[in-house]
Amino acid sequence: MIIQSDWHIHSESSYDATLTLEKIARKAKEMGIKRIGITDHANFNDAKFLGDLKSSVESVKTFQINHPEVILGVELTPIEKPEFDYIEKTGTREGYVPPIMDKPYAIELAQTKEQLMGCGIRYAVGAAHWRVDVPFAKGLPVDMDALIREWYRQQLWLACDERVTILGHPWYNGKAVWYEDFSMIPRSMNMDIAHALKENKKYVECNEGVLCSPKASEKFRMQYAEFLRELFEMGIPVTYGSDSHNEYAVMRNEMEKILADVGFKPGDFSEIKEEDFWL
Repeated sequence: MIIQSDWHIHSESSYDATLTLEKIARKAKEMGIKRIGITDHANFNDAKFLGDLKSSVESVKTFQINHPEVILGVELTPIEKPEFDYIEKTGTREGYVPPIMDKPYAIELAQTKEQLMGCGIRYAVGAAHWRVDVPFAKGLPVDMDALIREWYRQQLWLACDERVTILGHPWYNGKAVWYEDFSMIPRSMNMDIAHALKENKKYVECNEGVLCSPKASEKFRMQYAEFLRELFEMGIPVTYGSDSHNEYAVMRNEMEKILADVGFKPGDFSEIKEEDFWL
């Protein structure tokens, strides 16, 4: 078995998930997963997401009494700095109007490392989910070059930020815009991200939802697995993240076959080292 721990799981405390901690722990045990990290979303610094985070923290801490294999983490996603500042000032996202600027927005995350540690959170998955460089990006037509540049910018930033333990689902895209052929991502960008990960002693995630996405071509899956293998061979530790939301690790067997085909074997996938936990 190549995969023995899972560091990216969403419980019912996440706005987009329904899995109970009991079901996660039971299914993980059935699959031989020995350590599991609960990483519920903290997408924004507003009352809704911070309330979800509080719920996650309280639920996991109670559950850990009988389940020491469960580790408390969080998933953070880049947001535009003007929106973060607006929420800090008003307490809400309502009424926010993105300013027009002549350069990409600066990036922020929902909480500081000190705030997260104060909750008892021990590590963070940092992952790009959408554009945060220009106003009203969700309404813009697909611009492949702009999308690639923005994902590169966010991932490079995450690889250098002190709050990020694991770079989550590299090159995930909800619209699957490059899921036919991964080679459209410039190798130079991947090497820049790799060097930043290595320099900052970060982990990189092999994400089940990306590698086994039904939107991905077989060509993409093999290219993506080879990309992860190259990072591993560069000395960057690779973790597994099922990124489960409603069912647990449903594609793990298929994923292990793809990984084995590019050379991964038992012992290659990493657990987070004790010295890399915050607490």
